[in-house]
Amino acid sequence: MNRFIEMAAELLYPWCCPGCGKLTSYKTIWCGSCINDTWNPRLINSSVTEHLDGCYTLCDYHSGMRKCILQLKYNGKSELSKAFPPLLDRFPWWDRMEDFKIVIPVPLASRKMKERGYNQVDKMFQKWMESAGKEYFPQGLVRLRRGETQSLLTRVERYKNIKGAFHINKGMDVKGRKILLVDDVYTTGATMEAAAHELKLGGAEKVVGMTIASGAI
Repeated sequence: MNRFIEMAAELLYPWCCPGCGKLTSYKTIWCGSCINDTWNPRLINSSVTEHLDGCYTLCDYHSGMRKCILQLKYNGKSELSKAFPPLLDRFPWWDRMEDFKIVIPVPLASRKMKERGYNQVDKMFQKWMESAGKEYFPQGLVRLRRGETQSLLTRVERYKNIKGAFHINKGMDVKGRKILLVDDVYTTGATMEAAAHELKLGGAEKVVGMTIASGAI
């Protein structure tokens, strides 16, 4: 019966690959070409910094993956949240995250949150993490100031722009805990480092990052 419902749904409301628009299915979501072009899970070489204990990423940030993320992030395509659980399912090193029970997203500035209506990071990660038995705290961190758009800045400017921008929310206890810090894209690592710094100040034992995509090696 369930298979009949799935077939009927795909016939009436066909799913298209979020990267290229080819017809796919609700189970695979992505077409083989887009996955082969962007799937590249790795621990980013430059991601171990003073406060961040490394950051994993799932895909390369280009082609269909970049298009999908930007559509969700800036064009209100919240239905594209379905595109990311299959990628998380494929991640090969969940055993390394077994002790990381708390998941905290990098937060948006309040103005951006009001404009967008959602944090795209929650759309990407929350349901999957909760179904995996992890505690997801969408407001574990708050952003104290907006700052300039990071993509318009140089590497050095990004670190200065984001320094001190985050604060652990009232009632959030991270002391002695291992935190999985999630975001959509890893570029220079400035945002992840600033968020990890705040979590370490709050007593977190370890902070490891995870993003959907990155252009960093």
